[in-house]
Amino acid sequence: MTWRINPFDDFPFHQTAAPIDVPAQSDRHYNDGYWFCFYRPGSYAFCGLRLHPNSNVMDGYAGMVHRGEQRTVRFSRALRPRANDLSAGPLRVEVLAPLERQRLVLGPGEIGIEWDVEITARALWPETRHLQDRHGVVLNDVLRYTGVTRATGWVTIDGERVQVDDWYGARDHSWGIRASMGPRAPLGGVVAEPADPRAIRIWIPFECGAQRGFFHLHEDAQGHVLDFEGSLVEGDGATVPLVHARHAFRYEAGTRRLAGGAFTLTDASGREREYTFDVVCEPVHPQGFGYTRGWSDGMGPGVWRGAEVVESSRFDVTDPAVASGGEHLRPEQRLGGTEFAATLRGPGQTTGMAMVEHMIYGTYEPYGFTGPNRWR
Repeated sequence: MTWRINPFDDFPFHQTAAPIDVPAQSDRHYNDGYWFCFYRPGSYAFCGLRLHPNSNVMDGYAGMVHRGEQRTVRFSRALRPRANDLSAGPLRVEVLAPLERQRLVLGPGEIGIEWDVEITARALWPETRHLQDRHGVVLNDVLRYTGVTRATGWVTIDGERVQVDDWYGARDHSWGIRASMGPRAPLGGVVAEPADPRAIRIWIPFECGAQRGFFHLHEDAQGHVLDFEGSLVEGDGATVPLVHARHAFRYEAGTRRLAGGAFTLTDASGREREYTFDVVCEPVHPQGFGYTRGWSDGMGPGVWRGAEVVESSRFDVTDPAVASGGEHLRPEQRLGGTEFAATLRGPGQTTGMAMVEHMIYGTYEPYGFTGPNRWR
């Protein structure tokens, strides 16, 4: 085996008899990385950076939805020998204080957007390990923590400088095996297995007044809850575990694009807290990140593309009846938006904002949606 000592090898945190940038297992779908967003009404910035050590790839994306258009730059490079350098293409991530503060720098490029912002955590939550297999093969084995954040700094859009003055935001850090990342590996079997029952995904980190909260859930096509977890952090620092959520969403007429709605959170004592929200920016389309075969080569993240590759896309996101996407995607391949910035109203007339991730995978009867699976 040929390997090089990494500067991080000076820390005593190894988990296997190998340099720290070599995983303990060789699955090509193993990856580790970040997602960040920061937003205000009318503008939503996003970026991600991810290591795929068994493909020798670091890749990611950055961009913004602003004035009805999504602009995204995607980038990929050789991970080694710069495995400890958290930068690729025009994006650089600096960990200023672990779990507390990060600096995100997006340099100039063809999408006309630059930024330099500092991200400060307001609360972090570990999510339950997600383990899924099919025909005896592990498809997904992922651990994640999620947080609500604030962002300060500046963004430049086509030469116009905008102050990022304590914008709301969210982040996550996940690692493990993800079937959607890395080279495609068709998987079959001779024994029929039950179809994945998930029909809707809801994932919401939020701030409302002095309260910070997070919950996520999946339901089946009839609206039965398949899994749920969440908790609140009150202004005095007390943590309140949640046990259930109900939702009543509104959609743009004749479409599946989220417009607003309400959710009710129930804690372990049975107390209910009610929130209403309104979407205040056109949604972010993750296929622009390169997800779900969103790269121009028709593949997804974690694929070796060369020593240094940068590409970009720009597309209109104003029409709720159209699943938008890059020009390299055929209309029937485009999957639409799933990430929504929303203003929020909570108990006691408190206000704030939420990042609402919302996916409907096909038929979901409670809201009258029928049709083919779009996101899996």
